[in-house]
Amino acid sequence: MVLLKTSSIERIIKSIIPHNFKIFFYWVLANSLLGYFLKCLKIKKNLFGGVFDLSNVSNKEAASIFLGFWESAEIRFSKRFANSKTIIELGSSVGVTLGVLANNRIDTKFICIEASLKNYEKLIKLKKILPQKGNEYILLNKAVAYDVSHIHFEHTSTEGSKITKDNMRSSKSEIVLAITLSEILNQNAFKGPYTLITDIEGAESHIFFKDKIALKNCEKIIAELENTSMHTVDEQISELDKMGFKILEQYGNVFVMTKY
Repeated sequence: MVLLKTSSIERIIKSIIPHNFKIFFYWVLANSLLGYFLKCLKIKKNLFGGVFDLSNVSNKEAASIFLGFWESAEIRFSKRFANSKTIIELGSSVGVTLGVLANNRIDTKFICIEASLKNYEKLIKLKKILPQKGNEYILLNKAVAYDVSHIHFEHTSTEGSKITKDNMRSSKSEIVLAITLSEILNQNAFKGPYTLITDIEGAESHIFFKDKIALKNCEKIIAELENTSMHTVDEQISELDKMGFKILEQYGNVFVMTKY
């Protein structure tokens, strides 16, 4: 069951459509043939009004990104609510959200963190075609983690990657330097208000419980939250509430939170 707390008419209508029908609709439209056709046309934008080079991803991913199916809740919320002059995105993947915001913001500083080296290399390519408009783009190939200097990270797909334990490492895992949210702010000598966008497979819960000082100047949080072995989604929401954040809108497990 999809939890819904949103003022978006589009989202309200979509919530009424049966889930199986939406899956069928997705697979019919977001297909490899369409992606191949879009690449042949050298399309550099998507229907969200974002800048993106579809040649950097697979044909099927290209179709999904172009049609706006790729992480649609996070991107729609970010486009509506991420209005701070500094935007920090944790788990930027290949930069679809960045491409949308960069084309719809001016004089904005973007700090994007991505643990996967493969995705990070695609972010670097994307940066070359992003509009300037007075914007600044800082990209870091690091993993947000606490109490460690590095992690073992395995890139499994463009959308799905994972942190692996030492005793579960595979030949495909790589060592990625760890960074905390406070370190991101300090290294960029940043003390002003910002919006935090995060989708790092539950690792953001460590920020809420271990790095509260870093959220002092955070105006909004747009996050896909997950239950973890340490903290449930409800516990994370409760902890954020104690820091002065309330839920502004929600779609499924994607939340927009703002200071009281």
